[in-house]
Amino acid sequence: MKHCEWCNNQFEATVRDRAFYQKINVPEPKLCPDCRQQRRLMFRNERTLYSRSCDLCKKSIVSIYPSQTPFPVYCQTCWWSDSWEGTQYGIDYDPQRSFFDQYKELQGRVPHVGINAFTSENSDYTNNAVDNKNCYLLFAAENNEDCYYGRLVQTCKDCVDCDYIYDSQRCYGSLDCRNCYNTHFSEKSQGCNDVLFGFNLSGCSNCILCTNLRSKEYHVENKPVSKEEYERRRAEILASRESIASARMRFDELKKQAIVKYADLLKCENSTGDYLFNCQDTIRSFDTTNAKECAYVNDALDPIDFYDGNNVYYKPELCYEIMGVLKIYNCQCNTYIFYCANVLYSDSCHNTNDSIGCIGLRKNQWCILNKQYSPEEYERLKNEIVERLRAEGLYGEFFPPELSPFAYNETHAMTYYPLTKDEAISKGWRWSDTMPSTTGKETMNIDSIPAIIENTADDITRAILACAHCGKNYKITAQELSFYRTHHLPIPIIAPECRLLERQSRRKPRKLWTRSCMCRGAESHDHGASQCSRTFETPYAPERQEVVYCEHCYLQEVI
Repeated sequence: MKHCEWCNNQFEATVRDRAFYQKINVPEPKLCPDCRQQRRLMFRNERTLYSRSCDLCKKSIVSIYPSQTPFPVYCQTCWWSDSWEGTQYGIDYDPQRSFFDQYKELQGRVPHVGINAFTSENSDYTNNAVDNKNCYLLFAAENNEDCYYGRLVQTCKDCVDCDYIYDSQRCYGSLDCRNCYNTHFSEKSQGCNDVLFGFNLSGCSNCILCTNLRSKEYHVENKPVSKEEYERRRAEILASRESIASARMRFDELKKQAIVKYADLLKCENSTGDYLFNCQDTIRSFDTTNAKECAYVNDALDPIDFYDGNNVYYKPELCYEIMGVLKIYNCQCNTYIFYCANVLYSDSCHNTNDSIGCIGLRKNQWCILNKQYSPEEYERLKNEIVERLRAEGLYGEFFPPELSPFAYNETHAMTYYPLTKDEAISKGWRWSDTMPSTTGKETMNIDSIPAIIENTADDITRAILACAHCGKNYKITAQELSFYRTHHLPIPIIAPECRLLERQSRRKPRKLWTRSCMCRGAESHDHGASQCSRTFETPYAPERQEVVYCEHCYLQEVI
């Protein structure tokens, strides 16, 4: 066992872990998996957006970097234009100076793109997003239309306040749903239509406050009802903000009573973690699809032979300590590189190979600190840099936190590892006191916001509201007002960020505990009248109220 240098907790580098580190020739990590993820997430500003000017064309843009950022920030058009080229900012490697000091110097010179949103239409307020149309405050999202306020929304239309939702339409306030239509306030459901407050449903329609049902229609609280009774109860729940809140409380009670599978693993083999689909030999990973021979990866699609990554997509292979990439091979310790191979300690590079310590390169090869070299000179200097980093105990470790261009409270680390200002500063991490928000500017009090949508006038879109949780101001757009009216939903009295954090709190944590199956005997089960003896790793902490079953017992009960 090892002790983490940040939190001092013990962690293990398994035999399998060591074999991977030897394969890619890096030392064993000094931090535990949680602290390694926290460090990576400190380099991901996903939802903190600023209004500023492009440093080249001077047009007003939306950006993840505030105006006082020390390096140039360009709009999409300028960044992708031929008016600049990354190697023009190259610097000579100086063996007498720290490599990361030289990287920081380069970081202050090279233009950065204001926001990571590509090939989208009328979707300026989206980030880490691509191919979206008419979307607003959507993050880590792809191929959506008319969607607002969500994270990890993929190929959806007319969905609002939804996260981890795929191939769905006309949904609201839902989590972890696939192929759903007109499904509101629901979780962990697939192939469902016209569901209100559904938990772990599959192939169901016209259901309210139901859990663990399969292919059912017209049910309320898991009991069959007539179509007329279903419509009456639905109208009753959607009658006002208060009736929806009451239904939410009942839904939470029903979820606690429901039998749950130890983890959400579907079509997985020899894998541990949660929210995994079609994964093989994948360990302690979360929100990952089609992974093979991976460990400690989160928010991933198609990774192969990959350790320690967040937001990695399009078949990244043989990589380690990575944040935010597409289609890379044999890369270590990088942020936001796309279609690259054999790249180390680099950021914001596209179609670039065999480079180290580079920023903002496009279609380059054999570069160090953005300076071009011959293949032979590149290999010589690269080996020199690697050996120097090894001697300093830095090689194989991700970028140090001080190289993050963001303050801690601007980043995704605050979502999974929230800290106070004093806690962050005590660790030597930056904190921003100028986050893009206002308070005290509201023109309408909460008590004046109608409890039912039918009493809401068009001028609500001109009002400034104050969040009932944090007090920050927010507005209602004309598009979302139209959505609420269509679905008979009241105007939310909580700001979008607080709504997202509330939804996030309903998901299980990215942690695992070893527990035993809670099934205490059933004639139809293979263990008969005795308690099931199977153990597993689960994200359900022992103190939680859910009844947690192994997969075998769960499948006997939920059919």
